[in-house]
Amino acid sequence: MAWVAVSKQGQEFISMSKPIRVTDEDNYHGWKDTFVEISLCSGSIKKLIGRELSWNDEPVELQEE
Repeated sequence: MAWVAVSKQGQEFISMSKPIRVTDEDNYHGWKDTFVEISLCSGSIKKLIGRELSWNDEPVELQEE
């Protein structure tokens, strides 16, 4: 399935694999292992999962109904 998450800058995206949060001593904040990452319009995640996400939240896997 696909995963949704939000970048440190607030950009929503969808990924084919579970993103792994990365922060390092150089103050880099981002996601890795996203395989294919597609940006979403603001508010898309709330429409998909029924709630908003932020950088502080874990990625959410989309499930089939």
